[in-house]
Amino acid sequence: MSQAASKRRICSYDMLEVRPDGYTLAETEGEMYFCNARCLCIWAVQLATRPNLADSRKLPSVQLTQPTGEQRTFADVGELAKWSVVNALDAGKQIV
Repeated sequence: MSQAASKRRICSYDMLEVRPDGYTLAETEGEMYFCNARCLCIWAVQLATRPNLADSRKLPSVQLTQPTGEQRTFADVGELAKWSVVNALDAGKQIV
């Protein structure tokens, strides 16, 4: 009568639990989760603009699953950062 342990999804930026309608970023070493477009944008831009970023941390070819279920693939963290800025700004317009 034991239940299987459920995997908690924790935001890689805010460190809060991510609801099922969050963002999921899959890369070669695993998955990262983000609460919303703002968290994803801040995390991606910080990583992409880090001047001493080692090649092993540049996240080649990442796949993003959006809250709508749509999936996007990015060649690297720079492309992800550019897209996430536009996406976060568009998401902000919807809130107002």
